[in-house]
Parts: sequence; C-alpha cells; structure tokens
Amino acid sequence: MIEIPFSVNSRWKVVFKTMAWQCGIYQPEFTSAGEIEYLEKHDHPEAFLLIKGAITLVLSENGAGLKEIPLRRNCLYIITEWHNAYRPEGEEGIALVIEPPTVRTQYLNLRLNGIPKNAP
Repeated sequence: MIEIPFSVNSRWKVVFKTMAWQCGIYQPEFTSAGEIEYLEKHDHPEAFLLIKGAITLVLSENGAGLKEIPLRRNCLYIITEWHNAYRPEGEEGIALVIEPPTVRTQYLNLRLNGIPKNAP
C-alpha cells in the first residue's frame, strides 16, 4: 500500500504516476467563467472527481459555444471535449484528476476564436 498525503498549493500537482496513468490534485485558478481565456483538449479522456468545495467545468464540444457544468460530489466525470474550470466566487475547490502520463494538450484561445464567454 502507498499512502500519499497532499497539500494544495498550486493549480496542478501530480501526486502519483505509473507508466499507464497518473493522478493529480487540481485547484482551478479562475473564480468565474469570465476570467477563462482558453480551453484545453487532450488526446485521451481524463477523469475528474470533486474532492472538496465547488468547481464548475466550462466545456465546448467543438469549440463553438460554452456550457457550464457544476461538479457534484460522488460523481465521476469523464472529459473528452474542450474544457477549463473555475471555483465559483473563489470558493475552495479541489478535484482529483486521472489521465495518461503521456497526454498531449491542445489549447483554444476563446478571444481569437470568438466564442462568447457567457454562452449557456
């Protein structure tokens, strides 16, 4: 058995890694959807599990229009689309994220692509 105590002092911290997968602690740096300037998309799915507080995912299927999804406790979210996240009103928000260690990331600039930030 491996026990891994962790503290949250950055946006992203990998806490365990194998050749096949890694898990990390994620605390979004943004406190509202309006602060988010880019979305990211990976070449493999990643899993999000809310550990503490509140986090809202900002998703886009194809880079056209945004959808906000508040994470619920005891629910695992598998993300394959463009995404980013925020902690509503700066509330504490911590998630466990599981993904392949070799994941490649693309970025989509919301301002350059003309996606309205407050789209439903």
